[in-house]
Amino acid sequence: MTRDEIIVNANIATSGLLTKYLEDLENCGFIRRYQAIGSKTKNALYQLIDNFTIFYFKFMEGKKNTDANYWSKVQMAPIFNTWSGLAFERLCLLHSEQIKKALGISGVITNEYSWRTAATDEHPGAQIDLLIDRSDKAINLCEIKYSDGPYTIDKKYMENLRNKATLFRQLTKTRKGIALTMITSSGLVKNSYSMNSIHSQITADDLFVDA
Repeated sequence: MTRDEIIVNANIATSGLLTKYLEDLENCGFIRRYQAIGSKTKNALYQLIDNFTIFYFKFMEGKKNTDANYWSKVQMAPIFNTWSGLAFERLCLLHSEQIKKALGISGVITNEYSWRTAATDEHPGAQIDLLIDRSDKAINLCEIKYSDGPYTIDKKYMENLRNKATLFRQLTKTRKGIALTMITSSGLVKNSYSMNSIHSQITADDLFVDA
């Protein structure tokens, strides 16, 4: 959320101390602050990244479960699949240096952003969780996908990805080259889309190497 969205959603009457609170939470590693590409500093986005805090509100708060095998059984439920996807996304965002090393751009000056635009009558809206804006006139548009096995890119998904890249270029007016980058837990299934349209592929293994 932006600072203004936090004020509205948290029903904060006065925002005088909010800046200090946000700075303290960021310094302690509970949240991260990042810019949406093309936005001013005051429009920075804040994201909760403390894994236990997120886990607590998702699985523990207000819940009383006496099933001794709950944690093994819940792995087959949709809530666990959703959690796995979001957890993998956070993992990737916290390992951006390793991602850049895997891309071979550690020696290039970079800035990391997110980007989102709300739906309008002209377009359906879009969100990109990680953009790596490079000084060599390129931008890595990173899609993060978790799956139990290799992820399959089909025609529908590829069209969505291309439309997202097109919308990003139109609204930001960037002249840089856009490199479609897939970050997956277990790699991609080899097909015409993954081999001909995706510029770079990164797996979970790449996140656990020295940056």
